[in-house]
Amino acid sequence: MKIKETKKAQSLSNKTWTMVQDVATNERKANGTMLFICKNMFDLFRDGKMPINQYFGEKINNADPMNIFFNVDGTRKTLIAKDFGLFVTQCMIPSLDQNLNDFQKNHPYEFNVLTQASPVVMFLICNHTIYEKGSFLNLETDPVQFKIDWKILKNVTSADELMLSTTSDAEEVKNENVFRNSLFENFFLKSEKGKDFWTTFRGDRGLVEFVKQYFLPKKIASENVKNAVESETYKQVKKMNDLEKGVFGTTHNLTVVAEAEQGKGGNADQRLKNEVEQMMLTAEKIVDLFAKNKNPITQTALLDLHLYVIDALQSENFEEFFKTKSKAKVEFKPQVNKTTFDTSTGDFWKYVSQI
Repeated sequence: MKIKETKKAQSLSNKTWTMVQDVATNERKANGTMLFICKNMFDLFRDGKMPINQYFGEKINNADPMNIFFNVDGTRKTLIAKDFGLFVTQCMIPSLDQNLNDFQKNHPYEFNVLTQASPVVMFLICNHTIYEKGSFLNLETDPVQFKIDWKILKNVTSADELMLSTTSDAEEVKNENVFRNSLFENFFLKSEKGKDFWTTFRGDRGLVEFVKQYFLPKKIASENVKNAVESETYKQVKKMNDLEKGVFGTTHNLTVVAEAEQGKGGNADQRLKNEVEQMMLTAEKIVDLFAKNKNPITQTALLDLHLYVIDALQSENFEEFFKTKSKAKVEFKPQVNKTTFDTSTGDFWKYVSQI
């Protein structure tokens, strides 16, 4: 009976794995096909077969496509799902010679495909001067890859490079370069600076993810400002100290070892020892970082940390432990001009500043 069950389970595993592989193969193919769809839609735009004016309303003729992406003063517009959806219904579907009426109802899957492609098509139109030659797909990879041209991220030196007609050239150039630098820092690695970046339609750092960030200029800029004062070290330590989810913030006690089991090398003893060893490494690292940094902020923190430890050494818990180690009377409180200062009752910084 068990042999039959094992064979049945194995057969199901093999069948399921084959299904997984089939889906993966189709996904790779779909990734490439989506890029071809985007390229073809871009070609329809370049051939004048995409009614861009309908994006702005039927009464507008000869509308400049760049007005989709830029305000009158040259600043970038924020584009979100509703804007991509409007582009699908007013520009993409008509360019395919399809009837807009009930299209979403009659062709829901096709509508979904166009919705997924729309941000990339709009990105190509926004950067048509860079992509108009059409050599931005790598057909040698599986799936096909798209080239995010470095020119899109490279700093500009004049408003003429933006192909826009505005009056505040200097401010426009400044804002554009802030956006480009912020976008690069938010999406790319430092080692990728100055290089074209090849990526798939979807996936890790895929084209769709990049394009959606590209059309959120205010968010990108605000994140850059935030990153200017929030280092990666700060972010990671803050995450550790989070009172709801942080590994330190949610920890209120280390492993408790029953008094009768202490020092016997049991599992609880070893677990506590492991915790202490790693936390000692962390504590020593913090002290070292504070000590070698010459800024008054870190030196103040170093002494504050020292005073905090002194208070802990005066606790009943530590005093009872120390009695088991020595009968010596040890004074941990700081000496100021040969006078003992009680850190538990006074403000040390205020006290020494008056001397």
